[in-house]
Amino acid sequence: MAEVFLASTLGAEGFSRKVAIKRVLPGYSNSKSFAQMFIAEARISAQLVHPNIVSVLDFDRDPDNRLFLVMELVEGKDLHALLKTGMLPFGVVIFVIGEVLRGLGYAHDLPVGNESRGVVHRDISPHNVLLSWAGAVKVSDFGIAKAREASEATASASIKGKPAYMSPEQANSQPLDGRSDLFAVGIMLWEMLVGRRLFAAADTRATLAAVLFGQIPRPRLLRSDIPKDLERVVMTLLARELPTRYATAEHALHALLECVDAPKAGREALIATLGERFAAEAPVRQSLARPRPDERSDERSDEPSDEPSNEPTDARSDEPTDAALPGNGMQLVPSPELGPAAALPSLGTVMNAPTGTIGGNPAGAPAGGRSPGAIHVQTGRRRLIMLAAVLTLGSALASFVIVSVMKSRANVSPLPPALANVVQDAASGGLIDAPPGVDAMMAAAPADAQKDALPPPVVENKYGSLAVTTDPIVTIYIDGKRYGDTPRTIRKLPVGPHTVRLKNVEGHVDLVRPVTIVENKVATIKWQRPHTP
Repeated sequence: MAEVFLASTLGAEGFSRKVAIKRVLPGYSNSKSFAQMFIAEARISAQLVHPNIVSVLDFDRDPDNRLFLVMELVEGKDLHALLKTGMLPFGVVIFVIGEVLRGLGYAHDLPVGNESRGVVHRDISPHNVLLSWAGAVKVSDFGIAKAREASEATASASIKGKPAYMSPEQANSQPLDGRSDLFAVGIMLWEMLVGRRLFAAADTRATLAAVLFGQIPRPRLLRSDIPKDLERVVMTLLARELPTRYATAEHALHALLECVDAPKAGREALIATLGERFAAEAPVRQSLARPRPDERSDERSDEPSDEPSNEPTDARSDEPTDAALPGNGMQLVPSPELGPAAALPSLGTVMNAPTGTIGGNPAGAPAGGRSPGAIHVQTGRRRLIMLAAVLTLGSALASFVIVSVMKSRANVSPLPPALANVVQDAASGGLIDAPPGVDAMMAAAPADAQKDALPPPVVENKYGSLAVTTDPIVTIYIDGKRYGDTPRTIRKLPVGPHTVRLKNVEGHVDLVRPVTIVENKVATIKWQRPHTP
């Protein structure tokens, strides 16, 4: 019934704000009864000022006399798009549904005129739940569903597209209150937990029949790891008899937040999920997507990557270098030879460079290399790197001295002056060069002393994958650890033998299968319950 545009408001002194414009299609705008209803609903929508409801900022007609609304722009995805990416963690599911209930509870209790109270949405569905990149959850299109009924010409089409989210009383054309919206919320929650549609059928008539008379299976029959307390909330929302359903959105919200899996940081969990599922679209947030400059660590993760990489260990990504990030205490002084766009050497290059070459090549470097003094780096990080190297050297030398004392106390001699300076300068934070003779002294140390001074060798882990498909759905346990429901591919399993358990309590399935994981290979387990005649 409408088309949506991205727009910007313009004001004095360059003021601007992005907004969404929803303009009614010509056939609707020309209907007098529809226009009157739309205007009335626009007035109601303008009163819905709540963090979990998309705000209506303005209402008018364009030069062609077509009605339009100016609405808050929510930059992100709708719930329908997120559900298409796969199953969601229970904490994210509870958070999203809880925020929807907050918005609906406010609308259901909003005073409207002297005699009526409350606004019923009547079109709750995953398409009308908007999720911002910043973790906000907002219900959209308040009042539009009610406005559709004003057009007699489209009365038969007014339920098309969303009958699968109608309440029984709405499908029966009975009077509605806020509990109708709660039934629609229950449908969304059921689908988020189970991973498939509840009332979808071949056509509108069959879908409405399913809403009115179809069986509503308990979610745990289809997915055994769903918590029982969360299942109780779902089934209460989906009660067909109004007295059995939650009386208000507040009652439903309270029951939802009492669930064991209710998150303490739901907004952050949603932000992380959106960033993971829509990595190419979600904006990078400094506080969550990567550490702040002063929190960065030079330690590399020992977790193996899913995909092999051909790049060297110290290769930089397209992300800005440390020098481009504000507040890291680093100052660059470009040289005339390289110009202002000279890049910093990588951290690995700095750590592995011979003493005295940091910031430029030695004299006589080949053409195209960095000339001496090309970049002067004044940073606390360089001092920390050098200090760490000195302390490591001092620790190794100390181990050498201690072992020598244990071997023969008669051979103990005072620490050479050069090494004493190393310890003294390291304690004061000075930047020093390694003293002459240190390498020779370490080479002359007993074999067991060198063994104690050096870190143990790192043994690289080897991994493979396991793909499990079953009918019916079961929960996967590998060596006693739960890995979710089938179908699923578990990556980064250590090479070797494992014990796999497939379990579905309600379906009376409890199987144990041995499996051996081979490096860079995908093992498979396929199981289907035998059909009895």
